[in-house]
Amino acid sequence: MKLTDKSSEVFEYVKGNGGHVSVEEICSATGRAARSINANINDLVKKGLAEREKVEMEGEDKPVTYVNITEAGKSFVPSDED
Repeated sequence: MKLTDKSSEVFEYVKGNGGHVSVEEICSATGRAARSINANINDLVKKGLAEREKVEMEGEDKPVTYVNITEAGKSFVPSDED
């Protein structure tokens, strides 16, 4: 399975940081906007490599969204094939 460069960047960041990272942290680390990051997360979710988790935080107006690497994602090795 092949990933785009930007999806690969998001995947590698999450995987390399414990497999559980907030969208906000990914944005800060990559210097990219949430809209762009969410498009890459959608790609990873569609491919079964990651999932979103919304967590209600006390004192926050809206939940914090985390990206979690799935079991399939833990053993994923990128290739040039679709």
